[in-house]
Order: sequence, then C-alpha cells, then structure tokens
Amino acid sequence: MNKIILASTSPRRKELLESTGIDFIIDASSIEEVMDETLPLSLRLQKLATDKAYPIHQKYPHDIVIGADTIVYLDDEIIGKACDEAHAREILMKLNHRKHSVYSAVAIYFGEELVTFVEKTDVYFKDITNMIDDYLASKEWMGKAGAYGIQGRADCFVDHVDGDKNNVIGLPLSKVMEVLKQHISFENLTL
Repeated sequence: MNKIILASTSPRRKELLESTGIDFIIDASSIEEVMDETLPLSLRLQKLATDKAYPIHQKYPHDIVIGADTIVYLDDEIIGKACDEAHAREILMKLNHRKHSVYSAVAIYFGEELVTFVEKTDVYFKDITNMIDDYLASKEWMGKAGAYGIQGRADCFVDHVDGDKNNVIGLPLSKVMEVLKQHISFENLTL
C-alpha cells in the first residue's frame, strides 16, 4: 500500500486520523492561506485545501496526500481565528445563542488523481454569556477558527450539532474514510 500523508500540522486532525487505526505520516508545508474571493465559497475552500496538499503531493507524487481546511461561517462571513482575547470575545458573542455553520474542505491526492469535497455541519450554541470569561481565561480559544474548540471546554457551549461533529473538530472523518475506501483496500479497518 502507498504511504498516506496528512498535509497538516493540526493536532486535532492528527488525533482524528489516528483514531481510525491507519498508518500515516505528517508532512505539511507552510503556505500563505489566501482565498480566491472570485470563487463561490465551496470552491474557494476546496482550492485552499488543494493548495495545502499540492506541495506535499509534489514531494510524494505516488502516495496518498490529504489536505484540509476548516472555517466557521456566520451571516455570509468567514469567522477566522481570533488575533487576541478581545477579538475572541467579540467572535464568541456573535456566535452566542445562534446557529453557525462549519465547513471543512478536503483535498486527497491518489497519485495523480485529485478528489476534493466540502462537508458542512451546523452548530447551535446555547446562551453562553456567563461562560465566556472562564473560557477566555483558559486560552483554549487560541489558534481555533471561530475562537472555540468543540472537542474541549467549549463543548458546553453547544446545544446540538446537525452533521458530523468531527467536521467541526477539523476533519470530516466519515467522508474521508469513505473516499479512501473507494480508492484503496483496507484490511480489517473499522471506524
């Protein structure tokens, strides 16, 4: 079997992929993350995931390379990572007691073949007004799209999720495994 390479330094993506039991290595390039504003949102995200995977695909042209990008989307606006605590508070107040969407785009190279897709999950927040101060003090918001990580302390913010929770964490694992299984054979692989 060809090597599987995760083109991401995200610890959350690494943990999710590890949970499948498949062998993979991590090799990520640092690209400037620029979205093509002329494209519709789903194509914009797929292009960015492909841009992340492409340099690693060049390095391992005969192997399987997985690139991904995750964004939080609210009111027709991409909510990125907070630059400081005040910005994190502002983002969390926007998400407070509302539904927002999380999109993850994935690009997988199987040698020269490229498969891309976007997965959407809707996340419904409770009224989190009284929880924000403690959460900000935890510093867990740092480096996370939407200033929260659903797999950590911010899990208590969530009323419910419509879609794949792993998608919100950073990798739509079910869909990734489905695509991998369509292209390669796994022995005794369970999710």
